[in-house]
Amino acid sequence: MRSKKLMALAMTAIMAAAVMAGCGGKTADTGAVSQASTGEKAKEENGGKTVITVWTKDRHDAEFMQGKVDEYNATNTDNIEVKYEIYSENYPQAVDMVFQNGDAPDMFVHKEEVFQNYVNAGKFADITPFMDDEFKETFKDSLIDDFNVIDGKCYFVPTAATTCRLFYNKDIFERVGIEKAPETLQEMVDDAKLITEQLSGEGIYGFAANMKGAQSALSRSLMKQGERELGIKFGYDFKNGRYDFTGYNNLASAWKTLLSPECAFPGCESLDIDPLRTQFAAGKIGMYMSYTHAEPGVYTNQFPMEQEWGCVQLPVTDGKVVGAEHYQAMNGYLFNAESEHLEEAWKVYRAIFSNVDVLAEYYEQGYGISIVPAVIEKAQPAQYYLDNPTLLIGDGDGVYPNTPQEANVDAVIVEGQNMYETMAEMIMGDMDITQGLQDLTDRYNAALDAGIAEGSGKEIKIADFDPMNP
Repeated sequence: MRSKKLMALAMTAIMAAAVMAGCGGKTADTGAVSQASTGEKAKEENGGKTVITVWTKDRHDAEFMQGKVDEYNATNTDNIEVKYEIYSENYPQAVDMVFQNGDAPDMFVHKEEVFQNYVNAGKFADITPFMDDEFKETFKDSLIDDFNVIDGKCYFVPTAATTCRLFYNKDIFERVGIEKAPETLQEMVDDAKLITEQLSGEGIYGFAANMKGAQSALSRSLMKQGERELGIKFGYDFKNGRYDFTGYNNLASAWKTLLSPECAFPGCESLDIDPLRTQFAAGKIGMYMSYTHAEPGVYTNQFPMEQEWGCVQLPVTDGKVVGAEHYQAMNGYLFNAESEHLEEAWKVYRAIFSNVDVLAEYYEQGYGISIVPAVIEKAQPAQYYLDNPTLLIGDGDGVYPNTPQEANVDAVIVEGQNMYETMAEMIMGDMDITQGLQDLTDRYNAALDAGIAEGSGKEIKIADFDPMNP
């Protein structure tokens, strides 16, 4: 039910993009901002105004959003001052720290990891009481049971969507005689080897991944390939109700080669995503995997790219696709349940972050793919959505249910390394892939069984689960 609702919205966006033209974006601020003072101290420092602090993890849209914040600060009549602060790779850790210190901001942009870690701890406010009828009607398709609405309480409202694709440098491919982007794992490995073999003398390599953070790297790449290749999400088989990582063998083996000196940009083990993007923009990397909502704006604004890039669906073994790729509904905002200024925070949210005119401009300038019908109806999508339709959510994408660990992070407490750390050790270290995947399967199922026995988790088993239409 949930996936079909969001898919209908996404397909509407695709049809709108097919007939409309858009305009360019603006330059993004690349610097992070330190945490601001809150409460009475912040109020004193801002001329008696109520200070609402908003955190985000996104930098690709920083200049656009800061401009909207500045405009609101200059014109609002509610005596409110918004402080908009940017955290990127360290966003979950920053949230952990302020929750421990009791100094969390009033609002923070939704991120699955952050939401899952704290939704059962009472840290997020139920925003349902603030919604009027107009809001509920405008965003009715974004109010999704067991996603952002849990037991009748709504914690955030997504307004956009993203998924992952393979991004590649068309100029590099042309130089080495590659006529089309890879569709299979073997083609991807062969292309990466060819680029590195022919162009490494110029400092150009076939493949890269932001392996400084295993979860950041693999959640946007190998795990997403697993959805397409295996029809499972984060190692969980919904049809059987068990974790099973053994099917990742082909993917892990291919990645071991992709991250070897035969293929990879040197230093991948220490790359964050932005340094990787910098090298891609400079024409030093042939291909990598990342999110569709961010990359177009990055290469227009944050790291302007002179060469031409393209994107395609994530390659899988023999090109055989058995499952949809999960796409994420995003750009929702969580509200700090302990904030003393929830009413003011809601006013800020309505004026900036859920304003249909602002959301339409956001979509038009290519910062994100809208899933709100009222926005899609009035927006003219950016040109690069028209030039690269694979950026948009399509027939090969869907929304999977939550895995047991997503449903309750405390229900699957795994002994030893998690899935991302284990995968990284297999593809970049000496761990045997077959044994490592079996051990991962055993440890996750043991944790699942323990969570069920303790009452913190429950079996999620869908007998007729169809991964092509999750």
